Amino acid sequence: MADEESSSSSLLSKDLKLPPKTARDIGSVDIKEDEDPFGEISTDARARQRLVSEGSTTAEAEEKDLKETCRVAFDKITQYLNGELTASLEDYTLLEQLNNLTTDKYKEMSTMTKSLITTMEKLDDKYKSLQPYLEQIDRIEDSVSSLEQAAYRLDAYSKKLENKFKRLERR
Repeated sequence: MADEESSSSSLLSKDLKLPPKTARDIGSVDIKEDEDPFGEISTDARARQRLVSEGSTTAEAEEKDLKETCRVAFDKITQYLNGELTASLEDYTLLEQLNNLTTDKYKEMSTMTKSLITTMEKLDDKYKSLQPYLEQIDRIEDSVSSLEQAAYRLDAYSKKLENKFKRLERR
């Protein structure tokens, strides 16, 4: 656990560009009577007191730096997350607009299809009402065709008779 704390504090100090000792580390340093945390030997109690107070002001400054760095980091993370959420929101807004346009287009197509169905039904009704006349036209056409055939046969027969009559007259 202590190794994890020291490795995490060293990672924090590297990432946040802090000096290797943090406020927690300085506050927990045991000061021996003859030695201060900066490696200087002091025999005077006042000097020791001054060094401890300087260490605490340094610790306070480092703590303020750490807090400021954390605040900046959180601000940047907040900005990043806001940007990501804004992009997602814009994507969903665009999808919503596309869906609305598609819905409108399908409604328009549905209306047009209903109109076409109505028109086709009317045309079908008209065709059904004209059907007897069309059948009558077909019968008349058949009659005309058979009459035409009869006319051709009659013409051929009349030519044949005419030729016979001319032959008989010549004789």
